[in-house]
Amino acid sequence: MMSSRLLKRACLLLLVSSWLCSLSDAKRKTPPSPPPPPPPPSSSGLPVRAVCLGGWLVTEGWILPSLFDAIPNKDLLDGAQLQLKAVAAGAYLTAAGQDGAAAVVANRTQAAPSASETFKGAAVVAVAAAPGPSETFQVVRDDGDKSRVRIRAPNGHFLQVALGSNSVTTDYYGESTSWGDDDPSVFVVTKVLELQGEYQICNGYGTAKATPILR
Repeated sequence: MMSSRLLKRACLLLLVSSWLCSLSDAKRKTPPSPPPPPPPPSSSGLPVRAVCLGGWLVTEGWILPSLFDAIPNKDLLDGAQLQLKAVAAGAYLTAAGQDGAAAVVANRTQAAPSASETFKGAAVVAVAAAPGPSETFQVVRDDGDKSRVRIRAPNGHFLQVALGSNSVTTDYYGESTSWGDDDPSVFVVTKVLELQGEYQICNGYGTAKATPILR
């Protein structure tokens, strides 16, 4: 009689233990996460993929500025857009006439965001179909202030804008200067736009030096 009761209790304990273990296993098992939703389709129905070519296939100065460090006057590279102000007259150089091809004058006291007050590179006036000796100007910079320049014309003299005048002439004969505001041959350069790419590296270094840099 006693052994029958013990057997029943043992069977009951086994059933309860098995049930508790099943509950514990069910709690430990985490249901799988639902799959992520598919990306929205593009307008063409194809997936959109992009890659940045800057600094790899395309040279960008802002990504790797050290490429341009050894170029003389690296802040005035080919294609840079400049504004020139005659300090004595207090006026900006302006390309006058149709499409700026007639003359260069100094009649603006404030530079406007237009093409007539903006010059590319070191060119001051370009009215010829092809560049030659008479279209070549030399920019001489102040060692102490690179924003101050003098522009030597093909005749060997400097451009000047006399005080009280709006005419730009190439007849300033003095070689020495204090770079002061009283010198009519001194201009202040403001850089509006700068370009730094393969073209500037090739022209700045020359073919021989540019080739290993671009590899």
